[in-house]
Amino acid sequence: MSEENEVPIVVVKKSSGVTGFLLGLLCGAAAGILFAPRSGEETQRELREGALRLRSDAEGRLEGLREDLAGIYERAREDVTERVDLAREEIRHRRRQAEEAVRAGRSVARGAREDLERRVEESKRAYRDTIKSREHAAGTPEEDGGAAEDASGDEA
Repeated sequence: MSEENEVPIVVVKKSSGVTGFLLGLLCGAAAGILFAPRSGEETQRELREGALRLRSDAEGRLEGLREDLAGIYERAREDVTERVDLAREEIRHRRRQAEEAVRAGRSVARGAREDLERRVEESKRAYRDTIKSREHAAGTPEEDGGAAEDASGDEA
């Protein structure tokens, strides 16, 4: 390939276009006002009426938004209140259950303690009776006068 047949390429950087858009907007607005078929008063009146319609429409939408938000807020508040009430009732219920369980546990513990004390007392009584019966069967050393020791001949 020869250099004569090559086509030069030109690169043009483009800006973001915001400046061109704003310039075009201003030129279009100026041209619209200058070439409008109405008089200045008519154009001003129409612009004023358009602005009032826009304002009224914006106020209507804003009021609708306020009502929607108020409804959402009220529903959320009611939901939270209901959930808090349910949680409080659940806490009261669980507290009553815990109190009843503590009372039942104390009652069972009291009964177990009384039973244990009764059994210990019975065991003590049986042990004393066994000791007394063994002493009575074998005879006490005081009753023999020391005869059991003399008979064995262990004493010197």
